[in-house]
Amino acid sequence: MKTHSVLGLAMAATLAAATPCALAQGEAEKKMNKPAMPTPAAEMAKLSFFDGNWSCSGEGMMEPGGPKMKMTSTVTDMDLGGFWQSGTVKGTTPGMPPIVGNFHIGWDAAEKQYVMLWVDNMGAWSMERAPGWEGDKLVFVGDMRMGADKMRARDTFTRNADGSMTHQAEMEMGGSWTKMMEETCRKMGSPAKR
Repeated sequence: MKTHSVLGLAMAATLAAATPCALAQGEAEKKMNKPAMPTPAAEMAKLSFFDGNWSCSGEGMMEPGGPKMKMTSTVTDMDLGGFWQSGTVKGTTPGMPPIVGNFHIGWDAAEKQYVMLWVDNMGAWSMERAPGWEGDKLVFVGDMRMGADKMRARDTFTRNADGSMTHQAEMEMGGSWTKMMEETCRKMGSPAKR
């Protein structure tokens, strides 16, 4: 009987010692299989100039060669965890319905360039790319669609010395670029926190 008791105690002690090790190993395996939370690309910090809400005014035309019209807009910044520079644009032009659109600018790690997506309440959408800032200019080029129409689009953002920004939108027509809109934007209040 003593042999069985001693053997039983030895087995119980071995199991007791092995259980925390097995649990610790199981926890370690769970942690290894758990995907790490992604972090924004370092290149997104280079877009911090755009943080905050903006008020814009300028001129634009609805079609190439059409009359220039005064326009105003506001840009409201949205936070998507630092992965996207995003916002809502609300614009007004006298005699025209208001335009509302959303943009998202992110870093495409595979292509090593910025990508800008746009959708609006007129049915237009676009995807444009930019390699990065060239001095104080960030130039996106890509395709825009409105209904069945597809055209090349170019959006140029320029940082001005006084902290304002100039935005110029162009369309490629017959092999050359036509300026469709130009506006100057100024920050409203303090930038949104990221």
